[in-house]
Amino acid sequence: MIRFAAIGLLCILGVLIYWFSDTARARSVSSVFDHLVNGSSPIDQAGFEKSVLRSLNEKREALGLASLSTDPEISDALGRMASTRDKLAEVELESLFQALRAEFPSAQFLSATIQLNPSDEGLVGNLHDWEDADDPRYQTLSTLIFRDGLRKGCLAVLARKLPVFDLELANQGRGPFFQTCPHCEATHSVTLEGESRSVILSCPACQLPYDLLAADSLGRIDRAPRFFEGFQIPGFSDSSGNPEDTLRKIWATVLSHCTYRHDTANGQGVESWKRPSETWRDAEGDCEDTSILLADALLSAGIDARVAVGWNTHIGEHAWCVARIGDQQWILESTLQREDESLPTLRKVADGASEYRPEKLFDREALYFREGRPGGQRDCSDYWSAEDWRKLVQQ
Repeated sequence: MIRFAAIGLLCILGVLIYWFSDTARARSVSSVFDHLVNGSSPIDQAGFEKSVLRSLNEKREALGLASLSTDPEISDALGRMASTRDKLAEVELESLFQALRAEFPSAQFLSATIQLNPSDEGLVGNLHDWEDADDPRYQTLSTLIFRDGLRKGCLAVLARKLPVFDLELANQGRGPFFQTCPHCEATHSVTLEGESRSVILSCPACQLPYDLLAADSLGRIDRAPRFFEGFQIPGFSDSSGNPEDTLRKIWATVLSHCTYRHDTANGQGVESWKRPSETWRDAEGDCEDTSILLADALLSAGIDARVAVGWNTHIGEHAWCVARIGDQQWILESTLQREDESLPTLRKVADGASEYRPEKLFDREALYFREGRPGGQRDCSDYWSAEDWRKLVQQ
């Protein structure tokens, strides 16, 4: 019996020597015993978060990154979640992201981790090694510390809340922003990249477009309908009383006055849209410029008109004007090179349906997108059909 007791004592002594011969192991064992004694002591959430922020920001500063700050709103949301969960260590991060985005739509960048350790210092060390904490996209850190048996646990959330998409902000910096889709109400981030004559904003959830933007001659982004000015051709008058004659005369005047000139021919290599008064002043422009000028002049004369952007089977990506009087619709090509002064011949939409394939339309009031999910180039025989074109009024 004495022999068994001696062997037991030797085993216990060996375990103690193993644990306490290493400083880190000794601290871990000490933490376990500390938890057994003080397991019911209050958790210092604010103090722990300050320690984590200090540790992470020292590392970020060394990497040349901006410091993280706390987000009281997300911290409060984590606290409310904790009051309804028994096992915080088993929280599914994807469901957490969904809950946070539902409450904070602007939180488009999120990352989270759950760490377990016997001590606060160990948790801080774990989070210090968290790779996502070195990501420059994130701006805030929110933590929730909790008990898990003999250990402590920490739920940490990195976030970046984006401003809602706004043209003024977009012209100061190209993003990112967040946007709510007007079709399915899903939220997503938006970043405008590079210089382009037009940018279609589409929802990644439902795949439907909801905005058409373009850079003007000064490089400022604007919505397509706002390129209209209520332009009237200087000195133009028509007393015939025949709307079709008026349409043809305005069309002929634009064709005679404006020469086709691609944006990249301006020596700057930048594609942009002009407003009608600019195109008229310069007496030149590309297909978007002259189509906007023609449509605006027709509208000022009381003739219904829209600009179509899409595909021409002979040209490729293209823009043109369409006009309507009564039940009749015509395709008006604004880039024609005329050889005489006779009035141009009207071409019915139905006759050019296989050649001109629009993807979006706009006028002074709104944007119009093809119904259904995008895919392929489709003929169009009616540019005013409410069944084929979804109207989105721009603010």
